[in-house]
Amino acid sequence: MALASFINNCHKILINNQDTNTQKAMHYIADTRRVSKKSIILHQIGYCPFDAKLPKEIQFYGKDLSNIKPNDKGFEYFLHGRVIVPIFSEFGEPVGVATRKPSSEPGNAWWNLARPFRKGDHLFLLDKTRKKIFKKNKIYVVEGYMDGVSLLQEGLNLVCALMGTALTHRKVGLMARYCNNICLCLDIDKNHSGQKAQEKAIYTLSEFGFCDSISVIDHLDIGQDPDEYVAIHGLTDFLDGERILKESEITKICKNIRQQNKK
Repeated sequence: MALASFINNCHKILINNQDTNTQKAMHYIADTRRVSKKSIILHQIGYCPFDAKLPKEIQFYGKDLSNIKPNDKGFEYFLHGRVIVPIFSEFGEPVGVATRKPSSEPGNAWWNLARPFRKGDHLFLLDKTRKKIFKKNKIYVVEGYMDGVSLLQEGLNLVCALMGTALTHRKVGLMARYCNNICLCLDIDKNHSGQKAQEKAIYTLSEFGFCDSISVIDHLDIGQDPDEYVAIHGLTDFLDGERILKESEITKICKNIRQQNKK
């Protein structure tokens, strides 16, 4: 399979190559994002070099992207020089990759291969945590890739990530297969978008009616991601901030969402 081969090749390049660009990518992953060598291997994180010749099956993923300009030399050049984080289905089949320039510059965001992969159909890390989630009947839901990787690395083996998207019905359906207790650990943003996303997620979960409990971890500082918080305060402090929502609180949130939907 072309995607699996691409993931494997990029992973080998990151682990084995010593050129300047690969070292820069490794520095970003290991030092800036604090991902251990063990986690890099577990998640098959890789790097696509500037001189990579990509299979046509991989190039196909990006042909409908609006940010590929007509004068670009081809889709493969958009992947060159980027960190590669594989995304797997709940049963471990590679379905896509998240990519990012190895830099923390403003505006540098994660980008996904566009098709046939759909972020709304998958939960990042569920392939690695679903058995523990089922056994403990509990899942911790974070927003970003590195949030999930960092928390799993710190020992929270009940975590999955939304990959920066809303909590879709498909994602809720995946959760419902494995547990009835959901804890939302979403970003606290300056523009309140994270808080709004959390309320919508609570509303979506309540629609399905399968949860024994819905809880939140929302004691992070504004603008702080879970992985940043855990790096400073530790996992125990992070989990100590969990609070189970009362039925009256959930009802109030759902009522507000319904009113907003009517406008």
